[in-house]
Amino acid sequence: MKLSGLNHNQLDAVKSIDGSVAVIAGAGSGKTRTLTYRIANMIESGIDPKTILAVTFTNKAAKEMKERVVDLVGPSGFAPIISTFHSFCARFIRDEVDYLGEPYNRHFLIMDEDDSKQVIRDSVKELNLDPNRYSSNRLKDYFSKVKNGQYDQLDFEDEKVFNRYNEYLKQNNAMDFDDLLNFTVKLLKDNPGLLEKYQTYYQFILIDEFQDTNIIQYELVRLLGAKHKNVFIVGDPDQSIYGFRGANYENYTYFLNDFKPKVIVLDENYRSTMNVLNAANKLISNNRNRKTIKNLKSELGEGTKVIQEVRESDKDEAYFVARAIEIVVNNGAMFKDIAVLYRSNAIGRIFEEAFLKYNIPYVIYGGISFFARKEIKDILSYIRLALFSHDNISLKRVINTPRRKIGNVTISKLETFAQIHKISMYDALDRLNVTGQTRDALLSFKSVIETLKKEINTVYDLTQVVDVALRVSGYEEMLRQEGNEGKDRYDNIMELKSIFYNGATDYKGTNLEKIEQILDDLALKTDVDLIEDRNTVKLATIHQVKGLEFKVVFMVAMEESIFPSDIMGSFTEIEEERRVCYVGVTRAKERLILSHAKQRFRFGQIQYNSPSRFLEEMNIEEKEAPRIIVRKEEPQVDFVEDDIKVGDQVFHEKYGKGVVVMKNEDITRVAFSIQFGLKLFTTGHQALKKIKTAN
Repeated sequence: MKLSGLNHNQLDAVKSIDGSVAVIAGAGSGKTRTLTYRIANMIESGIDPKTILAVTFTNKAAKEMKERVVDLVGPSGFAPIISTFHSFCARFIRDEVDYLGEPYNRHFLIMDEDDSKQVIRDSVKELNLDPNRYSSNRLKDYFSKVKNGQYDQLDFEDEKVFNRYNEYLKQNNAMDFDDLLNFTVKLLKDNPGLLEKYQTYYQFILIDEFQDTNIIQYELVRLLGAKHKNVFIVGDPDQSIYGFRGANYENYTYFLNDFKPKVIVLDENYRSTMNVLNAANKLISNNRNRKTIKNLKSELGEGTKVIQEVRESDKDEAYFVARAIEIVVNNGAMFKDIAVLYRSNAIGRIFEEAFLKYNIPYVIYGGISFFARKEIKDILSYIRLALFSHDNISLKRVINTPRRKIGNVTISKLETFAQIHKISMYDALDRLNVTGQTRDALLSFKSVIETLKKEINTVYDLTQVVDVALRVSGYEEMLRQEGNEGKDRYDNIMELKSIFYNGATDYKGTNLEKIEQILDDLALKTDVDLIEDRNTVKLATIHQVKGLEFKVVFMVAMEESIFPSDIMGSFTEIEEERRVCYVGVTRAKERLILSHAKQRFRFGQIQYNSPSRFLEEMNIEEKEAPRIIVRKEEPQVDFVEDDIKVGDQVFHEKYGKGVVVMKNEDITRVAFSIQFGLKLFTTGHQALKKIKTAN
């Protein structure tokens, strides 16, 4: 095996076999290459490959590492244990399950996330607790945080569910993901002979993506590596962005204290040009609690200057990005080379709309389309059912969301009854021959829809439709009980207000007619997820693309209260937000475009956010090389403030120029181009601007 392809620091990390080593591997610095070459070099140096344990976080990463080692050294590369933390622990427990005692045996069941949530729901039911208050999503998140050491305790009622949940797992010879880690650590701590056995067996331990380890995972590393102290970690504290999942930023400090390692810094970046790296280096230098200082460098040249773009509104920003993508693609890039990154999922909605309008193929990376999210479809189903009570599909979707104790058997009976009597399921709600609690639940649901119908008919501002549906349906209270996950889903629903706000001017007719048109339009937009063309722009949160790279990266909505988030306040939280931004910047290989808007319609109101502090910290130069130039769609015309009269020329942002052909106290009718035809507006509507004409 030749090592000539490694740089000086990589070579140092590969050859430093004895003793502990901490490799601080900057973004794009060849981390995986260094790790796999080290394992291969250890094997070629005569170390028994069976005594090598390498642990990472994903099955994909583990598979890639093993394949690379085998390519380097041949069949002996299959011998080391290269796996994820959870896979290693599952194997360990199956081998040593007798130490756990009854009722566990080596054929225990590993519960996935959905299985665990179902057990939690069953536990809540057994304890006669309100399933809306004790949601499985919230409790699963809390239980996991307790098990991995983030929380010390639960409140009394939650703890009852927690205990019942764990009792069920034990009674059924089952474990969840967190149990695999905890039981492994417990067995090693409680059984000195067992600990000695594994400490002796695994003489060399390697940990990938060390910055993502939590408290329990580090304790496992500490226990296994305590005897030989041949522990090799590789990672980048500057890319520690999973604190919300339990990753412990202080684990690196613990490692330095416990193992006194040799520290090697990989700062040669093989991904990005220097203009991108300079922005990243300036940004992260503002974090005061950095474990090891490094500045990324590259031999790929200066590259294109980083662009900082400010637009008048969020719609204008989305238009800018869409048009800029068209220009970049026309200049030779492919759609798959481009990523549009943002801090939270709700931001992506307006970019989806722009990409649909300009026929830019895209995919929501690591997630689903905004319009296909469960919470969005649920709220739209409530609204649709209130307007169209014969809509059986919408009824079946929401009749038990939030939970109303209307089970699948009852729903099946309801559907059969409706089919036999040739009526809608909604009309069958009070006619189905059921009694007691089931009948009360069906009538209660019908009452919810009737109330929703009445309130929607009385709203003046269409954005209120979303608020009404949330409140009357009980969905808002359900999300409140779900904790952090519920907040994210609530934020997504609030973004629907922007759709209804735009519909107030984009569509004609009564409010109910406008709502119908909005719903139809949204139904068509959800079909975009059927696009399977792999040559697509990636829309994603920054957390979803850690480890990936793109030739062109747009980082959008770079505004205070969005990025950094308005819920971030402490020193620790701000530093993690800055690390998230750093990860986003370092995804770019050739071009980085940072954008923000002066005003943004968000959560039902216009916000005026200042530019993100991170933009100033990157200190992007004002004097830039030739850049992407995208002009606004508005024509070069002057507007006047005079009252609009019949015969006046007017301008609308979406429809362009038009002529007023009718006006009374309530309605103004405007004739636009053949493409758009006649449109009706409320008289005095701000969307219409009178064009100044020559005298």
